[in-house]
Amino acid sequence: MSFRTRLGLLVAASVAVGVLAVSGVALWIARAEARSALDRKLDDRVAVLVASGGRLPERRGVQFFGRFVPRDVLVQIVAPNGAVVYASDEVLPVAPADLAVANGRARRHRTDVSADGVRLRVLTVPVAPVGALMVASPLDEVDANVAGLRNALAVVAAIGVAGAGLLGFLVAGRAIRPVRRLTDAARNVAQTQDLDQPIELERDDELGELARSFNAMLEALAQSRAQQHRLVTDAGHELRTPLTSIRTNIELLVRAEADETSAILDADERRRMLDDVQFELDQLTELTAELVDLATDRRAQGEPEPVDLAELAASVVDRHRRRTETDFVTALEPCEVVVNTALVERAIGNLVDNAVKWSPHGEPIEVSVAPTDREARVRVRDRGPGIPAALRETVFERFYRAPEARSQPGSGLGLSIVDYVARSHDGSAAVIDTDGPGATVELRLPLAGRG
Repeated sequence: MSFRTRLGLLVAASVAVGVLAVSGVALWIARAEARSALDRKLDDRVAVLVASGGRLPERRGVQFFGRFVPRDVLVQIVAPNGAVVYASDEVLPVAPADLAVANGRARRHRTDVSADGVRLRVLTVPVAPVGALMVASPLDEVDANVAGLRNALAVVAAIGVAGAGLLGFLVAGRAIRPVRRLTDAARNVAQTQDLDQPIELERDDELGELARSFNAMLEALAQSRAQQHRLVTDAGHELRTPLTSIRTNIELLVRAEADETSAILDADERRRMLDDVQFELDQLTELTAELVDLATDRRAQGEPEPVDLAELAASVVDRHRRRTETDFVTALEPCEVVVNTALVERAIGNLVDNAVKWSPHGEPIEVSVAPTDREARVRVRDRGPGIPAALRETVFERFYRAPEARSQPGSGLGLSIVDYVARSHDGSAAVIDTDGPGATVELRLPLAGRG
């Protein structure tokens, strides 16, 4: 069953419940009002009979609308012993409650009785000194009015429910039209893989919000695909160079090994070629590790957790002190951030690696951590040649390497990973002005509770 049909049936069922409830209340009120009117009529007749001073109407043998349906009311007097001493027409049934009134144990009594198939409303009141006066009127008119109202309400309810169901079906069809457009767009994207098909739906309600969310999802997917394509293209280009060099060197070594009588390569040349192969393999290993870091989903690295950025930077500096002979100068202030610890630690490590690579031997590297108004700031400064102002944005691009860095080891992905980690935590990375020689690279992350 379609959503449109279910919505139409739901509307019809809701209307049916409401109509039944209203009809029930209306019937109850109509029946109560009709019975109240009949009770007032009996009260009036009792008042007239009491005021007549005991002059009761003569017995009538005229046939009216039914055997027990005279023009107005039936009158009967019951003695305290239960004997009927007077009846204007047929005798009415005498119940114990009527005897209680005749014997003075009750003031008045109302009830519904059935006499010879006719339903009557009976009012019994005490009449001194003879016993009790019973006045009755048929309920046929009340029942007929209630039945007519019930039938009319049934017809109105049937028409209302059918109309509401049809209207709900039509309204549902119009309401789910944007949903169908979204469904068609999603199906088309799945079939064609074309992400450049936004949904044009200018609405301010929930469906409009759904369309905007769908468009945002398509935009994110398109951006992710473009980044993936760029990463694969750049990685293929960067991998081709060391692989070509390794293959060339190995082919020369194999040829030299196969031709033992030829002096194609001397020992020094073999050594240089093996060193080149080792260097290129190291480059490939580093490049592969960097590519894995870029391609790994951040969520797969674990959930963000509170961490002291100063302690994280201190552990990175300690590792580099053990692995290198570089001198480090640190100024670390406690700063609590909520981050993916492994990613941020790698980003700080890349900043320090970059500084170590460019810093002259014997020159210190400065590492500082300090809070600002809303962010924590990590700065790493070296004493190298620095970064020209024109290249301060370019150095964060993937695989970018300055001309003077071509002979240096590295993949060209270190700072791009720093930028990726910063942006994935709603932070930023930038090269800032430095007093004196060298370069200062800054990583900013939101402070815990202030991001």
